[in-house]
Amino acid sequence: MKIFRRVRKKLIEDRGVKDYLLYAIGEILLVMIGILLALQVNNWNQHRINHKKETKALVDLKNEFDLNRDRIMEKQNLRKSIAPEIEKYVSSISSNKTSYEAYEVFHSKAFMFGMTNPSNGVIDALISSGEIALISNDTLKYYLADWKNQLENLYENEQILWEAGLSFIGSASSNMPNPSVQWKDWDNARLENAAKDLLDNIQYRNNLIGFDGSNDIVIAECRDVLSVLEKILRLLNEEIKGRNN
Repeated sequence: MKIFRRVRKKLIEDRGVKDYLLYAIGEILLVMIGILLALQVNNWNQHRINHKKETKALVDLKNEFDLNRDRIMEKQNLRKSIAPEIEKYVSSISSNKTSYEAYEVFHSKAFMFGMTNPSNGVIDALISSGEIALISNDTLKYYLADWKNQLENLYENEQILWEAGLSFIGSASSNMPNPSVQWKDWDNARLENAAKDLLDNIQYRNNLIGFDGSNDIVIAECRDVLSVLEKILRLLNEEIKGRNN
């Protein structure tokens, strides 16, 4: 700045106002170029930082969605495994081919599996911090923004299934002893008579059908959620792969 001031003073003294104005314009241009270069460097540095944050977010999201796929698939496979058992039991009841043994076999199976309980720590942190905006792939960003809605729909249907299961168990427990316990005061004849009355009971049958239908609905809903999850994982893998190349 001292050099500039000396040059300006000398120009005014030796060459007049015209040369000074030309110099002043040149000085302004140099300052503007310096400012633009500084902004460019700052933008480049910020882009590098954001790129690094986005890459970490993508990797963290991939790990979370891999975990969620395993958790959702575990519950889905359990529900799908019991579906044919329910259909078989319904068919035997409607064909009047049931006995206490059929009741005991079915009610000794596990057919209530609870909620999926997926992990949302990474995506919740990205949304709450606003860093979800770092995701440059608009399609991926859309799926991520809609993911919580997908899980809420699944959870609501899982709750309906859980309530249907409790109603079904309740309609049986009010008429029959728990088949996992050998009750000494209930001989085979008493068990067979109680089973016949229960399997003819309209409420028991309707609750069984309600549970069967709810299970099918959750399986279908879960299938859709898994489809979205696979799309998200495919996009995440493509983005991560593109950054590693």
